[in-house]
Amino acid sequence: RVTPRARTLLLLLLALAALLPFLPALNAPFLDWDDAFNLIENERWRGFTRVNIRWMLTTLYGGPYQPLSWLSYALDFTLWGFNPAAMRATNLILHAGCAVLLFLSVERIIENAAPRSPIRERSLAAAFAALFWALHPLRVESVCWLTERRDVLSGFFYLLAVCLYVRRRGGPLGPFVAFNLAVLSKASAITLPLTLLIMDAWPLGRLRRERRPALLEKIPYLAVSLAAGLAGLAGQRSAGTLQGLATAGVGERLAMAAHSLWWYAAKTAWPAGLSPYHRVPPGFGFTSRVVWGASAAVLAAAALAWAARRRAPAVPAALMHYALALAPMAGLARFGHHLVAERYSYLPGLGLAALAAAGLFAARRSAAWRATAGAAAIAVLAVFSTLSARGAAYWSGNETLWRRALAVDPGSNLARINLASFLRREKRIDEALALERAAAAQDPALSEQLNNLGADAVGKKQFAEGEVFLRAALAA
Repeated sequence: RVTPRARTLLLLLLALAALLPFLPALNAPFLDWDDAFNLIENERWRGFTRVNIRWMLTTLYGGPYQPLSWLSYALDFTLWGFNPAAMRATNLILHAGCAVLLFLSVERIIENAAPRSPIRERSLAAAFAALFWALHPLRVESVCWLTERRDVLSGFFYLLAVCLYVRRRGGPLGPFVAFNLAVLSKASAITLPLTLLIMDAWPLGRLRRERRPALLEKIPYLAVSLAAGLAGLAGQRSAGTLQGLATAGVGERLAMAAHSLWWYAAKTAWPAGLSPYHRVPPGFGFTSRVVWGASAAVLAAAALAWAARRRAPAVPAALMHYALALAPMAGLARFGHHLVAERYSYLPGLGLAALAAAGLFAARRSAAWRATAGAAAIAVLAVFSTLSARGAAYWSGNETLWRRALAVDPGSNLARINLASFLRREKRIDEALALERAAAAQDPALSEQLNNLGADAVGKKQFAEGEVFLRAALAA
């Protein structure tokens, strides 16, 4: 039996391991990727004045309704001032707390699924799930980007709700309160009631024993989810980021949903080519080859889950959670102009990590596979840690961030323009000009870049070239 002291030490080590790979980004400045809009130009989160509190509790600034996220920024400001390093440390601590809560949740889930299994095996599998998820390079964007405080804060309360629910702590009110706090941090937590129903079916078995109470207690959850979903749509519409059917049709939305279901799972298994921005590629649509391949992979996974429902119920349970948690960001409701965003994997990745832990748990129960499974698990975590540390280094500054985006996708004009903007502020005009020339050649409607090129040409007394660029800027 594990002593309380040993268990506390294990949880502390888990928390420490979960935040170590992200330390390279700790001292990063505010980044040219919504941080300016949300945190530098906007002063209404700086402190707990009456006016600020009213604004934080009611605003749809930028689209999302996220009062708890704004309040967490205000707390940082009150404690540490206008300090991006301290604010980023809060992100890291919240992420470490998420890892601990995931460990506690998966440990109890395994205990419900295999009550006669050794405690040591359950704890090892749960620790692997927590670290598989927490150390994965797909987490870098959510942890290192200050604008995405809402991911780690919402994730903390989401996992607190799951932990209280599966461990039967806090009565029926505890998980519900935690769920509300998660939704008030970021609306993507609205799918939690469906995840709780999945766990009621397996491994908790409540839908067999007490179907009616299990269903009735989810009604308040669903009411909160509906209200939060409508508020989120209203906020995105007011911010101008919600695209109508005229802009993105049904076919494109279904294509994006199929691609998203495949992409995040594929990047979980093989996290290569990660970037702060993934644009919609030319020719993307329901008839494109990549969408047909993604659709085939999704259908194959669904068939596998159905076939495994009796012998390996963890498979359909985990994949259903993954699909449901991803649904608000999968593209059916179209926000922005990106194809996918790595931060969207924060909650969906939980189910995939739990499934990886189930595989390790099953393998370690076989004497023939025990040593191999343990070595493979350690190798996977080592690779994830290395890749996350490298990714955190990219997020340590504006230049490294946008050079990374261009290295992954040389055709990304957004990355080219953001890098040029940074270089201009640093007075590296010639480098910025080269990027702006390339951007304007790719998209002749970029009036700001054409204007910059014209002004610089005039400044160098290259009047004929300057006139060409400035006339093009006026026409754009």
